[in-house]
Amino acid sequence: MKEHVSGVTANDEDAEPRVDGRSARWNEHRVTRKEELIDAALTAIDEYGSEVGMDQIAAAAHTSKPVIYRYFADKNELYRAVGRRVIDRIVQALHDVPPESDPRALMLASIDAYLQLLDDHPQLFRFVTQNRLFGDPTSIEFNNPVAEVLTAALGEQLRAIGFDPAGARPWGAAAVGFIRSASLWWLDNPGAMTRQQLTDYLGALLWGGGAGIFQLAGREVDARPADGVFRRL
Repeated sequence: MKEHVSGVTANDEDAEPRVDGRSARWNEHRVTRKEELIDAALTAIDEYGSEVGMDQIAAAAHTSKPVIYRYFADKNELYRAVGRRVIDRIVQALHDVPPESDPRALMLASIDAYLQLLDDHPQLFRFVTQNRLFGDPTSIEFNNPVAEVLTAALGEQLRAIGFDPAGARPWGAAAVGFIRSASLWWLDNPGAMTRQQLTDYLGALLWGGGAGIFQLAGREVDARPADGVFRRL
């Protein structure tokens, strides 16, 4: 005889909850469709610039604005989703840096992650870095997720040479802000330097201070910029 507890059998308690198949399929469809609409927004931003409108995004998605608003509450929700996609790309680029990389290589990789996005999608970079949504403290902040990855990696470097890893927090935040500002300058002055020149230039400036920390710990590192980064008169 099955044991009853409060009207429920023991077998009932162990049973898997039933899932409405239609509901599961609809949820899966919504996720897929939202990703497609984000893709369309990225395409529209590349084509029309950082001031893109919802009509242009709808055209790129081959749909209408009312359809988009079935999946996103409003324009801001869609734009934040675009911001998350861009931030995820940069964060992934930093995660792809081999963990055994030295601090100088880590700096260069973080710079390259920014400049790669800017080089391939200048309008998208401008959209994310200059859109007011990403400066609102209640919304996605462009710097923070990237700074967190860089801070964690720099913290491990500090720990390895016997210093408090907490010191990596202002270091990582400052580095990301520095790179972001210089990247925006390059966006407005693309002919001033090549991408590789800017990467080497910013890397030399950021590494100069970092090298001093490692020298303090007794490590033999070269703080000098590579030949040719700073041209003599």
